[in-house]
Amino acid sequence: MKHAYNEIYIRLVMHNLAAMFDIAINAERIDADEFANAFASSYVAQGIEKGDPNILAGKSATEMLMIILDREVEFDSVPMNRTPEYWAGWILAIVQWELNRSFKEILSAISFSQLVRMYYPYHEADEQKTVELIINLFSTKRWEDMTPDEKKKELFRKQKKTLDLFLERNAISKAQYDKSLGDLIEKMGMQGIDEQEV
Repeated sequence: MKHAYNEIYIRLVMHNLAAMFDIAINAERIDADEFANAFASSYVAQGIEKGDPNILAGKSATEMLMIILDREVEFDSVPMNRTPEYWAGWILAIVQWELNRSFKEILSAISFSQLVRMYYPYHEADEQKTVELIINLFSTKRWEDMTPDEKKKELFRKQKKTLDLFLERNAISKAQYDKSLGDLIEKMGMQGIDEQEV
């Protein structure tokens, strides 16, 4: 799967999101889901989703928080204890990197407060197990709960995944792949769709 940014940044992004959520919720006393929704709609989230190095490596957790809140934040040190909110921010960052989907999409499948509630017992498990569990939750959203636009995108994803597998296994040539994908995009009206959304 293609990722929005290089793997060398992932630990820094995970730490910064974890600390940012911890500070916002525990020091600034902002409701977890309210802050998560503000974050998902922010310039900071979009910068991470697009792999903007100014956000990935150029901002601290507190600086990201100040951008989202559009005000100064007095709390400028990273908490030493790892709270459930810190852990949930850490997991959210790696899930977004693994899925290469927007934070809005991820948080519509599982709320931030639900992630926090997963802390016990999952924080003691290998983080990849937690990530896989959330990815499976995300990918198994019930068809009847999807909007028409989500259904269309899901159908497109499945068709594209099939084409990707055919190309990967040399069942079709690159030229056949390009033509089939172009036809699929045109017939399903997916022109201009952001690659991260599929």
